[in-house]
Amino acid sequence: MNNENAGPAGSVDNTRTVARNSFWYGLELFFGLGATLLTSIAVARVVGPVKLSYFQYLVFLTNVTVGVGAFGVSSAARKYMAECLNSGQPEVARALYLSTLKIQASIAVAASAISLALAYWLGDPHQLAVAALLIMAMAPRLVATIPSQANNAAEVMRRNTGPAVTGVTVNTGLTILCLLFLRGQADRFLIGVAAATAVGSYLECAMKLSTVERWMGGLARGTISPELKRHMFAYSGQGLALMLLNVVVFDKSDMVVLQALSGDKAQVTFFALACNLTDRVLMIPSSFGTSLAATMMAQYGRGQARLRQMTVDGARYALFLALPLLVGMACLSPLVPLLYKPQFAPMISTLSMVALFAISKAMVAAPTMLLQATARQGFLIGWGCVCGAVDIGLDFILIPRYGANGAAIANGVGQTMGALGIWIYAKRTNGLDLRSSRFGRMMLSGALMAAGVLAFTHAVPGYPGMFGSIAVGAAIWFLALRLTGSLKPEDVSRIASVGGHLPARFRPHWNRLIGWLAPAGSAA
Repeated sequence: MNNENAGPAGSVDNTRTVARNSFWYGLELFFGLGATLLTSIAVARVVGPVKLSYFQYLVFLTNVTVGVGAFGVSSAARKYMAECLNSGQPEVARALYLSTLKIQASIAVAASAISLALAYWLGDPHQLAVAALLIMAMAPRLVATIPSQANNAAEVMRRNTGPAVTGVTVNTGLTILCLLFLRGQADRFLIGVAAATAVGSYLECAMKLSTVERWMGGLARGTISPELKRHMFAYSGQGLALMLLNVVVFDKSDMVVLQALSGDKAQVTFFALACNLTDRVLMIPSSFGTSLAATMMAQYGRGQARLRQMTVDGARYALFLALPLLVGMACLSPLVPLLYKPQFAPMISTLSMVALFAISKAMVAAPTMLLQATARQGFLIGWGCVCGAVDIGLDFILIPRYGANGAAIANGVGQTMGALGIWIYAKRTNGLDLRSSRFGRMMLSGALMAAGVLAFTHAVPGYPGMFGSIAVGAAIWFLALRLTGSLKPEDVSRIASVGGHLPARFRPHWNRLIGWLAPAGSAA
């Protein structure tokens, strides 16, 4: 077995590990973001906002089912496999992998069967084929979470990149074929899109299972102790409860109320598309957060001393990535009718609010992972109940009058409350030194960037303004970071290490840029 795949030794440089994994996971998400943007625009332009609403609702329901069905078992697999791999027990890690894979496969079969029955009983009979295909895609997505988390536990996330990119590429290619041959037949077109999703999901799952078997297949299967089983069962139960609350507070649970209370079904499409686009953009900073989480779980097995500093630095770097993307998306939202069609103009305000509120969502990953790594999920569950109640209550108040905008406000308030509470608790219980001035300087840089982008798009409308504003926004963002001293000199080596995976000719330019952002004499 390759030692790299068995997990890093205690002397491994955490910074290099996080940077390496961030690069590979970021590459995976870059392809996913591009494919999502391309296909969402194509599908929306062909189908229109009203007819697309039920399809988006089905996608939401299947995504929730996958998220809830996967989180408890897969999160336990990641945590305890990481601890075993980093404490010299690879045989036990293999036993954990095989056991959780078997459990997850059973969950996948049961969830698919129940969902098919509900779709036949309660669903729209005219959309039954679409529903069946999207449900069929749930099983491989559920099963694939276990090999994905096994690779995460070993801190070798490049093993997930190839299968993910392949699945996305096949899905996108089949969707384009549907666009070419079924463009004038909306119902058949949606069936084709759902079929493309299923094919891509099965292919990705098969490839991920193969990657784990290659590096773990030579290990003997160890024995899981009764004590470890008890810990896993408790952790999985808390993880499942946490995921259910996460769906309410940080996900698109507002769609259920929106579907029930809004008389205009196009509002469902506006909210779903705004959330989908924001979530995809948010996955870019999440690539760092996911890599950090894998290393934090492993670090817990090696020793807990550095977890506090990793949490604060992880949040700063997440803000460094998320702020320009999300603020930029909000500033560019007036271009929605240009990309989609004029009937999507009401989505402008919805997308702006969803993108800006998502900044708090980007910030919450690091302290959440700290509390999960230290097995303090109880607070997350309790606080999540409070924030979920606020979110749902605001849904019933705001959605009947404001539609998708009301759902965006309710969801944003709930997740902002959730993020603030989690940070306060993590600071009090773990003694975090937040150094809030650094966060404030980044927020100021984001405000300066927003002002510049808005001024440019107002002066230069249309596609030239859209593409030009990206360059203008990037230039202002980097200049503002330097002027405000947002980055510390020691950040240079950490961020520059990501560039070690770039082609050789680009690395010197990357290193010069990062060094320019945080000069040696910058403020503390």
